[in-house]
Amino acid sequence: MTTETSPTVEAPAPLAPEAPIEPAVDSPRRRFWRRMLRNPLAVFSMLWFLVLLVAWVAPDLIATHDPFKQDVTLQRLFETPSADHWLGTDQFGRDHYSRVIYGAGFAFRSILIAMSIAVGVGVPIGLFSGWKGGRFDRAVMWVNDVLFSLPIVLLAMAVIIVLTPSLTNAMIGVGIAMSTRFVRLTRAVTLAEKEELYVDAARITGISTPRILGRYIVPNLLPSLVIQAAIISGAIILIGATLSFLGIGANLDDPDWGVMLNRSQSIFRQEGVWQIVPAGMALVLTVLSFNLLGDAIRDALGRDASNNALTVTKRVSVAAAQTEHSPDALLSIRDMDVEFPGQAGQISEILNGVSLDLRAGETLGVVGESGSGKSMTMLSALGLTPAPGRMTRGSVRFDGRDVTNLSEAEWAKIRGKEIGVIFQEPIAVLNPAIKVGAQIAEPLRIHMGMSKADARERAAELLAEVRVPDPVRRLDQYPHEFSGGMAQRVGIAMALACEPKLLIADEPSTALDVTVQGQILDLISEVQERRQMGVILITHDLGVIAEAADRVLVMYGGQVVETASAHDVFLHPRHPYSHALLETMPQNHDGGGDLPVIDGMVPSATAWPSGCRFAPRCGFATDACVSAIPPLERVDNDLVRCVRHSEITFGQPVADQPVGGTA
Repeated sequence: MTTETSPTVEAPAPLAPEAPIEPAVDSPRRRFWRRMLRNPLAVFSMLWFLVLLVAWVAPDLIATHDPFKQDVTLQRLFETPSADHWLGTDQFGRDHYSRVIYGAGFAFRSILIAMSIAVGVGVPIGLFSGWKGGRFDRAVMWVNDVLFSLPIVLLAMAVIIVLTPSLTNAMIGVGIAMSTRFVRLTRAVTLAEKEELYVDAARITGISTPRILGRYIVPNLLPSLVIQAAIISGAIILIGATLSFLGIGANLDDPDWGVMLNRSQSIFRQEGVWQIVPAGMALVLTVLSFNLLGDAIRDALGRDASNNALTVTKRVSVAAAQTEHSPDALLSIRDMDVEFPGQAGQISEILNGVSLDLRAGETLGVVGESGSGKSMTMLSALGLTPAPGRMTRGSVRFDGRDVTNLSEAEWAKIRGKEIGVIFQEPIAVLNPAIKVGAQIAEPLRIHMGMSKADARERAAELLAEVRVPDPVRRLDQYPHEFSGGMAQRVGIAMALACEPKLLIADEPSTALDVTVQGQILDLISEVQERRQMGVILITHDLGVIAEAADRVLVMYGGQVVETASAHDVFLHPRHPYSHALLETMPQNHDGGGDLPVIDGMVPSATAWPSGCRFAPRCGFATDACVSAIPPLERVDNDLVRCVRHSEITFGQPVADQPVGGTA
């Protein structure tokens, strides 16, 4: 807090740490393998997969004959199973069992070629398309849907016609066709994951888009990719065998399962059904095992998803602010307007003319009901206006620099390093797939250039600073192993990692119990005094504002309605909305009876009333209040948006004044 407004206080007492939490015994990895091993079909598919893998890597270890060696003596042709030939022989006296073993190599080679192309092409396109959105996404998906609708065999044959008939070329065509499946899957997961708060937190931290995709999206995409790859692998083997059966895949002398079926289908009626059994059973069991494996992995993972929105759009044609910035402000916002498109071309104005100033070492409390525009103001100031909204007017200066129209790359150098953000939901902003230590260390490595070892050491120090017990051990734990209070402390450690000049705390204690709330607020205050940070505290809890803020900014209906020192707002509020909020506080009443409430609710942005936006709920409203939007006027050192501020006296106790909605 600033020395001009805050008395000298004793250093806060050390926070009482929460009881250490023992590491979870039943880790996600153990739980996954336990579920897999309890599933008989999963065990079967894994064993069959292991057999095929050995047959591919070291066929000589389990094959009994040379798969190419012919024995045209009559007693060796079309032989049924025997001690010498376990699965019999074909029309050239070649051993069926050995050819089936070597055929596994052709099957796995088909998977390797097609899957490399499918994943290598489909995943990057899906990632970029889902992240980018807009017209690019629609164009990509249109092309993808066209290719998706074409038969896979047709695409494979088209590639063979352009190149030459071979199994490799056929699998190139299959890989191109299968990539459309991975584009769809990756795009869908990316669209969902980029809405998560931990991705928002990564952007606030200043992590670049490629790194977010690689570190935050892809790890959460991997389970879905593994399931899809397992199921598609079975389809690739089946398609490869089909092409070989048609004579446009493997060579007709190769021990490929499709070739073996091709050779057998013309003679099995004369020589018996057995000729198609070895290759046919190998093909059926392999395709079945891959499908069972995919289903088993899906069931064992049992992942749930949750959504929270912050899809950022680029600012376009931002009109200049009409008022000058405060020269000594750390953060200065002037005349900010934010609009969202609605139905039938309708525009919703979410923010209107928002201005504020914050000085180094000062705490600015931002209050108002839900829907007042508190969080939207801070997000837009940081270049994170949620899509499809955009900032249409205004100017933002941070630390003497105009940051209104910075690119995402330029913002990435500021967020996380010079500006830290604490979010409302402590668990939701932490990536569940990455250990806590790695998440704290990442901004240190990006912004401070620390080595992996130094960043880890500093991460442990940060956890100790925010009173997390046994910090070194907790570095290697996942977010689900932390309680709400401890997770919020981790969020604070991440926000403070690079010693920012500005800290934005968005409802930092709402999800916590009363005891932990006090500890978190004391911790923020302690760090602020030590580092002389500017702090913006967004909350609906006026008690928190009274305890922590130097100045207060009251918002309603996307507008600033009053800005004053905390002392003036709590003792002499000038705006009826500020007065009404204070009237609802229990400590402003002696007890007995129901607490007053503000009738009605904040109107929708598509239905702002004419004139003062609080007028329909205000007990002091007159005809003059609805004729035009009141200007934000300066009164002494304060700002107030009310045409009657000089007529209404709020000097007496708040409980003796008329409250909004009661007149």
